[in-house]
Amino acid sequence: MSAELIVASMLNVAGVTNLVGTKRALAQLPANTKPPALVYQIVSQMPEPHLRITEPQMARTRIQINPLALTIAEVKSIHAAVRTAMDFKHRQTIASKVVISCRADMLGPIEKDDETGIWTQPQDFILLFYE
Repeated sequence: MSAELIVASMLNVAGVTNLVGTKRALAQLPANTKPPALVYQIVSQMPEPHLRITEPQMARTRIQINPLALTIAEVKSIHAAVRTAMDFKHRQTIASKVVISCRADMLGPIEKDDETGIWTQPQDFILLFYE
């Protein structure tokens, strides 16, 4: 559960909240949430073993960020705010955990739901932290 708390904390900054407000959710937004909004999920998490038993265990986590908006421009604006909030984090304590590194990774394809008119584009981040 630590990775979820770290991500929630990183996304709870003015740059992101100015664009989506409180419409940020792990895995799924409440029904009938109007865009712009942001959904994030923990895609995978695995231990990163090391030989120093005196240090806490490390974990490598893949996070996917999915902005939801009525225009591609809004999706890109949310991505820019999320990158500012999450990318290039090194040796910082966030949600009571030491974040070793958080870096932007893969940017997925732009998609549109024709029924709702909502655009999205997933982006992954790699988070390395002490558990």
